[in-house]
Amino acid sequence: MSFDIAMSHPLGASAGQGGYGGPGMGGHQGPNWYIAYGMDLAAPAGTDVYAAFDAHLTKVQPHVAATDSGSVYGAQLFMRAPNDMMGAFYTHITDVPDGLAAGSQVSRGDFLGRILVFGGIPAHLHMALVEIIGGAPNGRYLGVDLYNTFLTTPGPWTVTFAQDGTPPTVADGDGGPAAIDVSTLRGVQQGLAALGYDPGPIDGIDGPRTRAAVAGFQSQVMQIGAPPGVVDDATRAAVADALRAAGYAVVGA
Repeated sequence: MSFDIAMSHPLGASAGQGGYGGPGMGGHQGPNWYIAYGMDLAAPAGTDVYAAFDAHLTKVQPHVAATDSGSVYGAQLFMRAPNDMMGAFYTHITDVPDGLAAGSQVSRGDFLGRILVFGGIPAHLHMALVEIIGGAPNGRYLGVDLYNTFLTTPGPWTVTFAQDGTPPTVADGDGGPAAIDVSTLRGVQQGLAALGYDPGPIDGIDGPRTRAAVAGFQSQVMQIGAPPGVVDDATRAAVADALRAAGYAVVGA
């Protein structure tokens, strides 16, 4: 049975900076879909990386700098769509939010980390996509090539998977990455992470790391001398203004 996935570019506003090879090119060889179907999307070190579609994480290998070597470096994230019939792999990233682990849910446009540069290799995100014919865990894993789509159009897209072994079709989709809703604490956390602050897990819980991130924003951006670390209407508005200035879609303020 075919299905549609709403998908956005994993580099958001930094899309369209070229690439260093797609599926089957260069080192993208071998039996594993997440290597053979890799798409190396160019962007400067430190560029924010986002979830391209709604998903749940199935495996997270954090970035441990001491283990970086050759072409294997940075955090590794595996995720699958809610229906378990397609998925993605991300690597060459760092600054993955604490709390992202197997079982975590992410929404299209959620912050996943930042591009890591290593060993003189040109900075890029390695991303691979897979269709799972029949669904996980026992379905047939078939790599997906959207490299030219990612290079030539900014998105968003509606990607239709036929579940019959044929390549997916791509059409223009609605909206960009889901707008950040700063009316919710989860949205404020997402916004703070996108702005370079670390609120900890994007979970909607007002924990100590979230309060510290809010206080840091209030001190540095709002120039509050004794920042309370509490999200009020003025803070929501300031986060929204900063996000819009950085090119993000925002609702709720």
